[in-house]
Amino acid sequence: MSFLPFVLSFLLILILGSSLLFNSFRSTTIEKTVILAHHNAKLCLISKQAIEGYKSLQKNKPAPEGKVGIETILKEKSDKIPVYKDKRNRRAGLEASKFNLWPLFKGETNASSLAIYKGAIRLIQILYQDADFYKAAHDPDLARKIIDEMLAKKGEDFSQLFPKNELAGIYYKMLKGTNTGYPSLEEYFKIQKSEGPPIKWAYATTPILRAILGDAATSRILAAEKASWEANHRKRILTKEALQTLLQNHTNPDFDINQLDTIFCFDRKGRGISHNYIEKKSKVMATR
Repeated sequence: MSFLPFVLSFLLILILGSSLLFNSFRSTTIEKTVILAHHNAKLCLISKQAIEGYKSLQKNKPAPEGKVGIETILKEKSDKIPVYKDKRNRRAGLEASKFNLWPLFKGETNASSLAIYKGAIRLIQILYQDADFYKAAHDPDLARKIIDEMLAKKGEDFSQLFPKNELAGIYYKMLKGTNTGYPSLEEYFKIQKSEGPPIKWAYATTPILRAILGDAATSRILAAEKASWEANHRKRILTKEALQTLLQNHTNPDFDINQLDTIFCFDRKGRGISHNYIEKKSKVMATR
């Protein structure tokens, strides 16, 4: 009996079955790919429509409380009423704001050096007259003695100017200062070689103005600077010309207006202390 017809029949059935299974698998794969592509395209379209709809709503939606945009912030800043801040009382400790004692160490004797000498004495009185160690000395001439002791020494550093008498303890406390009571001597004074005036007008603090120009003139200056700022919210510091006019209208017997240029440096042409602000039209940060 021959097995050849049986074998051929089996192989034929196997080939036909494999072909049917392959075609079925291929059809299923193509169908799955088409369905997935359709769903992905549909999801992308829905997502895009949602994004466009969200953007459209955000344009017309008011900002929620507690979360404001940059345009709202800029508008609030432009609508906010500015408040005057006295910059002079915030300049203490800056190098440009200090009273330079160098002209006194040169040993020159003239009207301007005498005015600087008296101003330095007065500034020490203003800064330390209420300190316990200063009042305990019971000496109305204490400030002058301290300045004289400093000038008798040689040095460009305050630590080299220590008195060698009973004033040493007082000088040490002045030099050290404290953040709860009186300031350090180096917060208001400096010793820096310079041929120019000892005080920069634009940066001079209120105590320095009081020491040089007197209490009454200083009060008028501060009031005039505030009024000048309120006119346009820009200028803070009086020009040299405005200062001269003010001092001429309210004379001070303890200050000679002719010495103004030898005591104060007006290099900044009276321009106010620079600060940042947002320009209304361009909405960008600027400095004035």
